[in-house]
Amino acid sequence: MDELPLHGIRVLDFSWIIAGPTSTRFLASMGAEVVKVGSARRPDPSTRGPAFQAYNQSKLYASLNISKPEGLDLSKRLIAISDVVIENFAAGVIERLGLGYEVVRSANPDIIMVASSGTGHYGPHTDYVAYGSLLQHYTGWNSISGYPGRGPVTGGLWADPWVGMELAMVTVASLNNRTLTGQGQYVDFSMAEALSACLPEAVLDYQMNDRVKEPIGNQDDFYSPHGVFHCAGEDRWVAIAVTSYEEWMALCGVIGRPDLASDDNYADAEGRRQHNDKLEAAITDWTMQRSDREAMKLLQNAGVPSGPSQDILRVFQEPQLSETGYFSSVQARDGSTRYLPGLPWRFEGAQEPILTEAPVLGQHNEYVYGELLGLSAKDIDRLVEEEIIF
Repeated sequence: MDELPLHGIRVLDFSWIIAGPTSTRFLASMGAEVVKVGSARRPDPSTRGPAFQAYNQSKLYASLNISKPEGLDLSKRLIAISDVVIENFAAGVIERLGLGYEVVRSANPDIIMVASSGTGHYGPHTDYVAYGSLLQHYTGWNSISGYPGRGPVTGGLWADPWVGMELAMVTVASLNNRTLTGQGQYVDFSMAEALSACLPEAVLDYQMNDRVKEPIGNQDDFYSPHGVFHCAGEDRWVAIAVTSYEEWMALCGVIGRPDLASDDNYADAEGRRQHNDKLEAAITDWTMQRSDREAMKLLQNAGVPSGPSQDILRVFQEPQLSETGYFSSVQARDGSTRYLPGLPWRFEGAQEPILTEAPVLGQHNEYVYGELLGLSAKDIDRLVEEEIIF
């Protein structure tokens, strides 16, 4: 059985909250040894909620007060034996802490440093403090979601996990570059730019047609029908996405509306979009007579892309996820078993990653300072007493 792809790579993780920890969780699941560094002086705010448990699996967690000179020196020693440093503080914070890229590179010339912030480390807004939920508004995403005339959609927290996946991607790419060239590098990552890159159609539409995209509700810009439709039962819905003429004809057959199939007004997606209200009513007449799962099965059997809109309880009970082993069982410190989201990939021929419970601050101090840095137990006790390992 082969080792996991990042076996032998050590990542020093100064990140916190969601985006950065998501990336290092993925790196850990690919075999990297991730050493998360934090301090009781300023704890990770996400430790108060379940997000910490989900995004910090399979990591080591050492406490270190880098505001003190000896703590800063210890961080440099850890950098010297690491391959990657990741941080996602606001722009300028890591420099003020004494760990800017030039300092990091002097400690380890081959290091890869990935620095993520809300708007990147250059430009007029670089000093803005930002979180994923705010950047969903800043980048225009929430302005094009929802229904016309109702204002921007609020809530939802998908930006941080999305950014975390991209951070993991650029980190792996940087490791590959180092393998090819022998050189480390600095990666300046902008969360805002990562999210804006997902809106090319709206950006091009404005440039080419002088048109500002607006929310369109239960529709799609190009395909029709493409939305969710009410089913039998309280708050039960089925999502339907018709993207071709063949799927349209199949849909008409399933819902028993050959008249729509032969009506020239509905012959193409644009025509169907123009008659969306009538079309939505016709589909809803059919879906309201069935459960969401029954509707999905009938549509899928006919080749029409569809699926139920599920709440978290039903997702947790979803056979596709449970039977493939997606949810991983983790033994908690209190002896209970928890099931957390697993990994969306499997490496053929490689060992399965072992997903462990998120650690507590300082849980691995003995390993990090004793085994990795070679400090004596007496030295470690002194550093704890002086609130350097803190």
